[in-house]
Amino acid sequence: MAFPGTLQIDYATPYETSTTKLPYPVGQKAECPDGTIFRYTEMAGTTGVANKLYQSAAPTAHWCTQALTVALAIGDTEISQHDGGTAFTVNQMAGGTIVVEETDDLGHIYRVKSNLVTAANETVCQLEDGVTVQKEVAVAANNVTTALLNPWMDVILVPSPATAMAVGIPRIIIAANAYGWLQTRGPASCVIDASTAPLVGNTVRVSHDDDGAVEVRDETAAQIDYQDIGYAMETAPDLDFGHIFLTIE
Repeated sequence: MAFPGTLQIDYATPYETSTTKLPYPVGQKAECPDGTIFRYTEMAGTTGVANKLYQSAAPTAHWCTQALTVALAIGDTEISQHDGGTAFTVNQMAGGTIVVEETDDLGHIYRVKSNLVTAANETVCQLEDGVTVQKEVAVAANNVTTALLNPWMDVILVPSPATAMAVGIPRIIIAANAYGWLQTRGPASCVIDASTAPLVGNTVRVSHDDDGAVEVRDETAAQIDYQDIGYAMETAPDLDFGHIFLTIE
């Protein structure tokens, strides 16, 4: 079933969760009448926490820089790669992406529709409808790929330090392995780090020492690289919840 690029939803929808997947793809974008944006998400195996910051599943090292098992030809609709010893589950890669890393192979990125798992440390990914391989790639030592899950699949509370990019904030508790909505843009509530409280208009970023929190962006060498996720809408209280305007997207 096809859906528009952005669903139009009412203000109650972001507070809805379910243990079974609704007929939306994970990552489906949705917008309330005021322009607030959400993404349909699947929680990982731990019960979620409302109004704290969540990140994508951390990249699996064994799925990064892996050799092809079958040469690619222009027009192919599948990509087969080694799994490095950490097996994929069936359709775990749905909505995820594969990048061909080698410079000579142009760095193509492909969206995955589904995947099979073989018995030989290999997974076979079917590309999204209409997506085909754009360049021949031989099975050779330097011809490698990296597979990443859909950013909104198996999301986890941002740890300290973060292990993947921040992807949103849920307005309600989402049960382990259940489905709901993460906010990615607009006025939101999030717990504030115990360090210096953000002032109105300050840029806020992922906290470097409080899980799931945000803090004011500073320019120290140790902290400058943390992901910016929005702006303070008030002088927010330490270790309490405050208004921020999310700009993840």
